[in-house]
Amino acid sequence: MVKVGIIGVGVMGAGHARFIRAHVPGAEVVGLFDIDSAKVSSLANELDTVKVQTNNVAELMNHPEVEAIIIASPDPLHVEHLRAAITSKKPTLCEKPIATNIEEAREIAQEIRDYEKSIGKRMINFGFMRRFDPAYREVKRLIETGDFGKPTFFRTITRNVSSTGATTPGLYTNIAIHDFDIFRWLFNDEWVSVRSHYPRNSTMSQPGVADPLVITAFMKSGIMMVGDIVAFNNYGYDARAEIVCEKGSIEIGINGDVITRANRLMGAHTGGGMAENWMPRFETSYIEELRAWISAIESGSTNSDLATVDDALAANEVCALGVASI
Repeated sequence: MVKVGIIGVGVMGAGHARFIRAHVPGAEVVGLFDIDSAKVSSLANELDTVKVQTNNVAELMNHPEVEAIIIASPDPLHVEHLRAAITSKKPTLCEKPIATNIEEAREIAQEIRDYEKSIGKRMINFGFMRRFDPAYREVKRLIETGDFGKPTFFRTITRNVSSTGATTPGLYTNIAIHDFDIFRWLFNDEWVSVRSHYPRNSTMSQPGVADPLVITAFMKSGIMMVGDIVAFNNYGYDARAEIVCEKGSIEIGINGDVITRANRLMGAHTGGGMAENWMPRFETSYIEELRAWISAIESGSTNSDLATVDDALAANEVCALGVASI
């Protein structure tokens, strides 16, 4: 049983804690950190396995009851908490991004590389959960069959109901970063250029945020992305993608259904209610990512689908191209 401590008990941290309790039999949450002690206490009472409740990061990181760490703190604190994780020498899963600017991302990435080299194994992974999503994995399988021909371009959509604290650069580093990572993983390809485009600004958004943001980007192979990011859509969480190939298209619908169009045949979308945020849509992805992470800790093996420091930095590098184009 791997004993896990969680840094931050907001939507992500509390979500991880609940997923571990309900779906990851090889682990239990024994420690919680947050500056909001009331949230810590409430979640601890709900879990009934927590032995360490604190508003001191070092105390949680270094507590003998805590064997592994999940960093789910606000994005600007990730670098600070990654350095604390290095000091603790405990396996760590850090939510994306590795940092909120490219200079800090490169610096902490090198620190993690040096640390892992000295330890002789991978110690820090990053939370790009779409790699474990059944829909994206099915798309990868379908493309690799060759039946649809080579991918030429793809459309991707990520529209939040609301995005607390949203900034225009944050639309890249907090939201679009998932698209950059998952399609780099899916196509085994690298990004080479990104451009930002600005439709009419939404009156439902916050002042000063370029919302919606439309992105065009190219990969080394020539595959093109056309994406849109909406921080405040006010109608329901909406994440979709369509990969257009030479002989057909493969689409991921809002509910994670995979719809194909080829040989004069087409699939159908499913309908129904829409979620308030990304957690219900990607619940299976988070659970499978946590299971893979815990299994890797228990076995001492490496799971190639768990994002590494190099993957995390690559995602930040392409976000930096986007931010530079704002």
